[in-house]
Amino acid sequence: MRPWIHIIGGGLSGLSLAESLSKYPKFPGPVVISEPKITNLNERTFSFWFTKPEESFLRPQHVSDRWSISGDGFQVKHRGQRFSYGTIMGKTVLSAALKAVEAHPQITIREERVSSMPDADHVFDCRPQGPDTFSLIQSFAGTEIVFHLPHGVESVGLMRSLEATSTGIRFLYLLPLSQRRLLIEHTEFTSVPADLDKLSEMNQVFIEQEFPLGAYEVTRVEAAHIPMGFKKRESAFGIPLGSRAGMARNATGYGYRTIRYTTHRMAQELIEKNEITPYRSPRLVSWADNLFIELIKNRPEAMPAVLAQLARNMGPDNFAAFMTSYSLTDILRVLWTAPMKPFALALFGLYRWI
Repeated sequence: MRPWIHIIGGGLSGLSLAESLSKYPKFPGPVVISEPKITNLNERTFSFWFTKPEESFLRPQHVSDRWSISGDGFQVKHRGQRFSYGTIMGKTVLSAALKAVEAHPQITIREERVSSMPDADHVFDCRPQGPDTFSLIQSFAGTEIVFHLPHGVESVGLMRSLEATSTGIRFLYLLPLSQRRLLIEHTEFTSVPADLDKLSEMNQVFIEQEFPLGAYEVTRVEAAHIPMGFKKRESAFGIPLGSRAGMARNATGYGYRTIRYTTHRMAQELIEKNEITPYRSPRLVSWADNLFIELIKNRPEAMPAVLAQLARNMGPDNFAAFMTSYSLTDILRVLWTAPMKPFALALFGLYRWI
């Protein structure tokens, strides 16, 4: 029987759509998911800001109301009142999605790679684009370690040791996953793909300097290049989904929250109307993000001070709302509180005067 829906890719976005569809008992036809290696999701970690009413939908496993940004000569500490910072492991996302999909008689997963447009009423393309198409690249390598005793890290280090490089900015991301589990991640926002092995080596150096040998064990590693906007769009088989559709925030790379809500809305549209409204990032959000990206590209040495001032001026909840694209009001607020000179000059392309 001809598929009603064909989802190309079994990553976060493809499985989120399938899981949202699985809540409905009957479809007009079969739903097919094509993914050559479904277990790839096990090696991912997803973080996001959320409010209390969103907790049951977004399902964070670890929650913190404290985060910080620091660099040479500055440290900004935040404690959210309305917003918390949540994390869910890819292994948990995969397990929940597979359980839901396997329980539905009309959804099938095929271990296959798709190289041409499938024949279906609706086709969703979740394949990642190559780094050569990215406007800016978020390159990261993470190392998860488990301690024999509580590690004592309570605050999320969003951007620790923030510094400029010749191609962008680099920072350490320190994420407590439980009282004994910790994710150490070196990240670069860069115009060319960073060396992932080098970033991984930096993790190891940090771990050896900060923690006594024998106090921990390495349990998992992860590394990837994430798009921060696109220079060009590759042709898609059907409707783009996930990072291919721009659901990973251009200025930050955060995408979990947007993907979960968008796929939930899409599933409802498909069931109720048998039609779909493709995802589009709000124009003001895209404009502000592109301005931020151009600043990183052209004047990376100015970014630590810019980010420090943004964090100070916005306050915890406003900062969290902006990072997660909570509303257009948050975008206007960041423009209001941003350092005027660099953003004004970037607006007119006068980067050498910043």
